[in-house]
Amino acid sequence: MLVFTDYDRFATSCPGAAQVVLDIIARQAGQAAVLRRRLICLVQSNDPQIRFESVGAMPVMWNSDEWADSNRG
Repeated sequence: MLVFTDYDRFATSCPGAAQVVLDIIARQAGQAAVLRRRLICLVQSNDPQIRFESVGAMPVMWNSDEWADSNRG
């Protein structure tokens, strides 16, 4: 399992690299699944406006339950 916190800071300073990292992880997770292994990556951001291109043919979206949290800054 990989956990990235404050990914928005990395994405702001190196947007291309931030996208590539997500693509690499998605590709590795797919290869791990073929071998009956799991690779899980959790990416946390404090920026509700952060956007990425599709990763591994999957759009990157906010967790809808988290979005509704009234404590969200």
